[in-house]
Amino acid sequence: MSNTNTNSIEFDVVPCTDVPETLPETVEAPQTEAPAPKQKKAACRIFSLLLIAVSVAALFLPVQVLKGFAPESATLFASITDLFGGNEASKLFGMLPVYTDAANVAGLLAGVVFYALLAAIALTVVFGLIALISGKACLFRTAAFFFATGFGTYAVCGYALPAIKGTATELDLITVAIAAVGALLYLVLGFAKKGKKAFASLIQLLFTLVFVAATVMAFNGYTAEITTAVEGFGLTIDLTVQIVAAVIWVVALLGAIRLLTKKGLALDMIRYIVQLVVGGVLCYVAFTAKAEDNMLLIYAIVAAAVSLVQIVFCILQGKSGKKANKVEEEVAPVEQPAPEPVPEYTVEEYAEALPYEGGPVEGVEIAQEVNPTFEENPIEPVQVNTAGYDFYNSKSFDPFIAILNGEERNQFTELFILKYKGVMPEIPDYQVGGDNKEFFRKLFIYLGQYRDRIPDGLLAKIYQFAIRNA
Repeated sequence: MSNTNTNSIEFDVVPCTDVPETLPETVEAPQTEAPAPKQKKAACRIFSLLLIAVSVAALFLPVQVLKGFAPESATLFASITDLFGGNEASKLFGMLPVYTDAANVAGLLAGVVFYALLAAIALTVVFGLIALISGKACLFRTAAFFFATGFGTYAVCGYALPAIKGTATELDLITVAIAAVGALLYLVLGFAKKGKKAFASLIQLLFTLVFVAATVMAFNGYTAEITTAVEGFGLTIDLTVQIVAAVIWVVALLGAIRLLTKKGLALDMIRYIVQLVVGGVLCYVAFTAKAEDNMLLIYAIVAAAVSLVQIVFCILQGKSGKKANKVEEEVAPVEQPAPEPVPEYTVEEYAEALPYEGGPVEGVEIAQEVNPTFEENPIEPVQVNTAGYDFYNSKSFDPFIAILNGEERNQFTELFILKYKGVMPEIPDYQVGGDNKEFFRKLFIYLGQYRDRIPDGLLAKIYQFAIRNA
């Protein structure tokens, strides 16, 4: 009997005319923002050009120039031409000509500040040109930083150094105005970058400027009293001025930088502690010096108190930052695992019937032996003749017995119907012409116990029939 289907089936292929020209997109591609919008680049270029123009124009504006600590009105360009033309008073570091005595501390500071302003203008122009070409805001902020700090330092020293030497006149309004414009521009850029977080840095910078102002006023108005006090420590007034000038310049510079940076609280704490030390020393000098009024003491207390307030404020900033980070970690959404993709096609599985060649059957459990085997309880063999027992003459047709030959039919009858070779209690009785699925299932489960009783040919027929009707 062959199971091979020789009938050919033809399919009519009908063309599909409703196919859309473009397939629908189920997943939208994420839209990436442009790295630098054209409007922002245009604004950056415009302001860079204006900053370059102001920086170049400042070289030709009449500003106060210290010539032997006597402020004179002159342009920076004319002063440079005059100095390198041979009208210098001394050489700064043995190379750069200056109008003041570089051997004196105040003269040294005046020369350093003069060339620092020229370097700041040059850097402003360089970074401004690069920002003008590239349109990058970070380069424009760098140019604004050099512009503001350069003119700001020059304006402070232009007032403080003549006051120390007693040659002070009026404030240089042009230098102060340019420094104010640079500071305002830099402040706006700081808020544009950091947003509300720039308020804390601005407050700390204002406190720092108050400390700088109080310290400068103390040295300007009470140079003699401070000189007497520091000599008691074995120091000179020149060395003291150098140290204090370096401190106030560094703390002011770092305060300005912090307007654009988000990290740096540890460095802030260090500079606030240094400020507090300077303010404390000034308080000691004010208490020990015999000044005519109490203004020296007031300046010293202001410098120390402001520094102490900055330290407390810095501690609060650190605590609030830790709380904010903790809240962000708690609120941060947990990434859910992506759902497994649903297969678009149904995969059909099929099993192929193979002839049984002995051995264990895959997927069928082998039970442990419960009842004694035939060998352990031998039964006297009885010769049984089943040739006269014809199942075809019964009223019920049995499909399994029908596929057996005469010898296999006798073997099956003796084993599972008449049970002459021993009882198999785990295997149900075989019902001729009935539903025997449970019989075949249990037979393979307990095959390990009764395998030696079943001939190979009969077992192969049982296996083929069970697989085909499973």
